[in-house]
Amino acid sequence: MGLFDRAGLPREEFRSLGESVAGRVWVLAWARGPAGPVVGLAGRLAVRTPVGWRFVGWHQIDSGGWDAASGRLHWTLIGGGADEVVLEAPGSLPDLFRERVGASIVLQERFEMSRGRAAIIVARRRLDDDQAPLVWSVTRQGGDFDASQIERAGDELARLRAEYDIATEVW
Repeated sequence: MGLFDRAGLPREEFRSLGESVAGRVWVLAWARGPAGPVVGLAGRLAVRTPVGWRFVGWHQIDSGGWDAASGRLHWTLIGGGADEVVLEAPGSLPDLFRERVGASIVLQERFEMSRGRAAIIVARRRLDDDQAPLVWSVTRQGGDFDASQIERAGDELARLRAEYDIATEVW
């Protein structure tokens, strides 16, 4: 365990994080949250809670970012749900958040539908496992889709998966 692996994270927090990960930990950036550190790792975000560590893979995050006015790092997940954490002295963690979420995106295509609606299809990769299947998601913009638009979005997803993927996981 070297100082550079910890990136300044206090030794006890680093040790606790390592036990939760059950493997080597390399801290890229961290900031203080309400219950302890919020840590950016190569493959995921680690948030210390009162009961332990909670992990969110960068590839699981649909959108999010840093709100400097409120001091909040926030995100929505591709399978639904959202979360946020208040950061004291965020340092480089918001930049790392943006970089890591962006790095997980392999493909993003927008398909215009009728009446101002669009489908956005995104393929993401796990940043800590090159052998893991891509994770695909479809997001609607502009309201609900009718049956023909759902069918078209499904056809586009199937076409892209056949073109770019061998093994997939769909959300």
